[in-house]
Amino acid sequence: MRRSNKGKGGDVYTGAKFELYEDPEGEFRLRLIASKGQMNANSGKGYKSKDSAKSGIESLKKNAATAAIEDKS
Repeated sequence: MRRSNKGKGGDVYTGAKFELYEDPEGEFRLRLIASKGQMNANSGKGYKSKDSAKSGIESLKKNAATAAIEDKS
């Protein structure tokens, strides 16, 4: 990801994106795609509505930067 200082409140990362899609069962899912196209994360579950999936994306964007790392290796 390329880092840009544009935007309010800190750095903005460019190149990565969230994809929101509907699965064959009609549920909405999300995945995080890195700048080179590889999937870095997915929702692991389906959301009943697109709005719920979008809320999931916003929660990830808000909380991931401060999330603890739990090493279970």
